[in-house]
Amino acid sequence: MILSVVTGLAALMLAACGAPEGVGAFEEEAAPRDALPAYLKAAELDTASSRFLAESDGVAFYAAKPAADGAASAACIVIDGQRDGSSWVVGCAEKAPVATGIDGVQAMLVTDGFDSSELQQDGWRELHPNLLVKRL
Repeated sequence: MILSVVTGLAALMLAACGAPEGVGAFEEEAAPRDALPAYLKAAELDTASSRFLAESDGVAFYAAKPAADGAASAACIVIDGQRDGSSWVVGCAEKAPVATGIDGVQAMLVTDGFDSSELQQDGWRELHPNLLVKRL
């Protein structure tokens, strides 16, 4: 199990305040698929906030808010690599975008309308309006 808390990419930060502004995934009503697997409890996330974003090649991606008190705009990206608890990572920042990676997969939680054109030229793919993924 790997737990990693990383800062967002400063050059890509967008202005945000309050709740994770502009991350539409958090505004959607929770559904059963949004629940994080039980083994991710160790990540200290607000489990009620988690939202399933996408799955690709057996890897699941979630957005969540940190459980600890902090910036109201804080957001986290979760990569669940093996779906069995053996390979996962969480990256959090005070506001989106925030990126992290594990096992040759990088993921970035971005705000609605984020201009990813330059990142897509570098191999990133949009799997959800709030999710960019790159395979290494």
